[in-house]
Amino acid sequence: MQILWHATRPGGIPREDVLMSNGLDYYLGMPPMGAVAILLSTVLMYFAFTVVLRSSGQRLFASPSSFELAVVAVLGAIVGRAILGMVPTLSGGLFALGTLLALEAVSGRVRRSALVQRRAQHRAVAIVVAGKPDRELMRRHKVDDSLMWAALRGAGIRNLHDVALVILEQNGRFSVLRNDVPVHRAALTGVRRANQVFERLEAANLTVSSHG
Repeated sequence: MQILWHATRPGGIPREDVLMSNGLDYYLGMPPMGAVAILLSTVLMYFAFTVVLRSSGQRLFASPSSFELAVVAVLGAIVGRAILGMVPTLSGGLFALGTLLALEAVSGRVRRSALVQRRAQHRAVAIVVAGKPDRELMRRHKVDDSLMWAALRGAGIRNLHDVALVILEQNGRFSVLRNDVPVHRAALTGVRRANQVFERLEAANLTVSSHG
């Protein structure tokens, strides 16, 4: 039986006579044009949602606030409704889910490519080098003193002078390296401006040679 997705009352409420006449088909089926609409909506909303999350910075992924979680939940509801359209159906939901998984698989392969990794917006950054916080980087990545000191306390640090590096990783978590062990250049792999960071560590006598 053909599904009449457009058979609704004003305001988008399905008509009872259509619900009764179509039965399970109304809730489970998906016409060809409905599949096309779901495909286009899923692709567009996937990229829109990705842009919103990436613009929120790395800290959102590690320890989001209650407000940020609420905003993400609302965005998720909006995305889901926009993808499935006026009348969500089982087949439409499964098709949208499959499309999202396919998009994520393709996106993951792109993100893992060497060229994209070199140009990645959210590479790891050193927010503290040789005991000196980089306030500009902290501001740019939405890291305040309370977040920084929470990471330092978790690593057993009681004084900034005991710190060689604090690195904000790509996943939003902190890595803390103490200054009682020299830092090898390889430890800065994947860190933005690694050469400059290493030079600052060398000036503070906190490094070990690449042959050490």
